[in-house]
Amino acid sequence: MKKSPASLQVDLDALVAREISGITAIDTAIPHAPPDYVVMLHDAKMEKQANVEQMATLVRMRGATPNERARVRKTLTRTQAAITSRMSTTLALRSMRLAEIELVTLYAEAVNSADGLAKRGLGKALGRALVQAHLLTAHIAKRSGSAADAALLPSSLDAYFAGAEARSCMRCHLDRPGSASALERTDPHPYTYICAGCHDDVLGEFPLDIAAQFDRWPRAVREAKVMQRALGHVSKLNAIGRVLHPLAGLDPEVPTPASERAHTVPAMAPAPGPAAGERPGALVIDAGEGLEAAYLDELFSRSRVWRHW
Repeated sequence: MKKSPASLQVDLDALVAREISGITAIDTAIPHAPPDYVVMLHDAKMEKQANVEQMATLVRMRGATPNERARVRKTLTRTQAAITSRMSTTLALRSMRLAEIELVTLYAEAVNSADGLAKRGLGKALGRALVQAHLLTAHIAKRSGSAADAALLPSSLDAYFAGAEARSCMRCHLDRPGSASALERTDPHPYTYICAGCHDDVLGEFPLDIAAQFDRWPRAVREAKVMQRALGHVSKLNAIGRVLHPLAGLDPEVPTPASERAHTVPAMAPAPGPAAGERPGALVIDAGEGLEAAYLDELFSRSRVWRHW
């Protein structure tokens, strides 16, 4: 059932407030998280910021001002996150998942009651929340060994984690199996971990002329190039659309290549031609009177233009 604009405005404000409180919880939990989980939490924060911007844009399109404070909720969330993250990483993840499931419910209700551009924007935010909820569920199931949590996932737990412990790849935030080996870098470099599944995927992302050189590179050079590409924005978007979406039970989100987008440019409106009886290329200017008219005559003088060109 479609809601009134005022009712939809209330829903959007509530969603913005919850997303902002979620960002606060993530900021509080990051200092207490393991190194590989820090990247996962940071990316979750970026997704929530994207949702806030999307909801705020929908609010402004209706001529209103989004409420981006949520002071009381932020204070309560920060306190809860500080307590749970100090006690246990798994407990902190459970708290975050509970908030994410509430968001999924609110987004789903808002999508069903909206239409047009608002429906598309809310649907995009709903997809982000669903992926995040499934990602948290997978880590909770692996860390706790809970069969009940594992049963909530669309695929078996082995599709999410190849090893005996829960680890977070810095590209897909899981530890997926693959034919290549997982890549791990420690001191003196910043800690980096790329799972075997992402190693396979990133090797397939290289252009053919570069991929043909792989066998001639030293192993350390090849692994460094894979890590560099895996942590790039484009490769991470590929991981979200082609890996996390299917693992969350959603349709894959494959970006359209630039070569195809070039052929799908919308038709442009024809440029207006000269009016009836008007000579093509003639510029008609209302010169007015006095000094302004003299200035315009001098500025657009045909003889002056020809003299200087």
